[in-house]
Amino acid sequence: MNTADKLLDLLINATDDGWVSGESIAQQLGMTRTAIWKSIKKLESQGHLINSVRGKGYQYVEGAKISVAGINKYSKYDVELKVFDTIDSTNVYAREKLSSGEITQNTVIVSERMSAGIGRLGRSFFSPKNTGMYVTFALPLPVGTTVNPGRLTTSTAVATSKMVKEVFDIDIAFKWVNDLLYQDKKVGGILTEAITDFESQQFSSLAVGIGMNLANPEGGFPAEITDKAGALTDELIVSRNKVIGLLINYFFDMYQNYQDGRYIPQYRERVVGIGQYVELKRGQINLTGTIKAIDDDGRLVLDTKEGTVYVNSGEITKLMLPNNNYQG
Repeated sequence: MNTADKLLDLLINATDDGWVSGESIAQQLGMTRTAIWKSIKKLESQGHLINSVRGKGYQYVEGAKISVAGINKYSKYDVELKVFDTIDSTNVYAREKLSSGEITQNTVIVSERMSAGIGRLGRSFFSPKNTGMYVTFALPLPVGTTVNPGRLTTSTAVATSKMVKEVFDIDIAFKWVNDLLYQDKKVGGILTEAITDFESQQFSSLAVGIGMNLANPEGGFPAEITDKAGALTDELIVSRNKVIGLLINYFFDMYQNYQDGRYIPQYRERVVGIGQYVELKRGQINLTGTIKAIDDDGRLVLDTKEGTVYVNSGEITKLMLPNNNYQG
């Protein structure tokens, strides 16, 4: 770490009321008062907020800026963290670095904003600065690892809901397979992608992306998604470092055991649409029918005119009430 990063780590992890005197900083980091002042100015230029009071010293203000030190304050897992101010897409970055072999251990990629965020089926994902959470878990796999995409995506939804409950005291719902809902609006989504080794044709790694609208963006949502998009809160009053740190905890708690299906019952409790008529797109195929259940592999059990169909991927394009009134 450079000098400014060392100072940031010290300020973020300060005890009591968070104030650290210049004398204490000088002793702990071996810095002169001039070097401290220059480092403070550098951190402020990066977007960090730091209070300064003569006789008390310096105090870090939580929440204004995402940082490795800020996330590590809340995360219990020792994983590689890569934090960007702007990136095209955290999932694209993860895929590229996993495929090239540059990422060889579990890594969490985070960005303040994405300039070309992607959702399901290659759609753009609105991802402005300051009000969102954009995280991708880049996960190399041992050779021969079996992957259950349905269980992983549904379990990731449950892990995310646990973080939201702890931080915001909000219960979110799920729209199969990857939409996160609050008050009948989409507040986030999950994009799980598998990378295949060219020679063995086996899964070599996974990229699990989670995007969420924590608060309403300045200026509102784009017109084309205003009716469908929502946020957890009107105004963000919690630290995004805490949000991301706790998400990391819940995700890796889940990831160790998701294969055994233990999270499926919790997913079922919050999934919307059971017993309702739906229109579903699966590649070039359109399906219609009534959702009967979510099976133990996270698949949608659909009752169609042709019989029962088990769907492991796709998108619900229309969710209808039993009287065929369109719900969203």
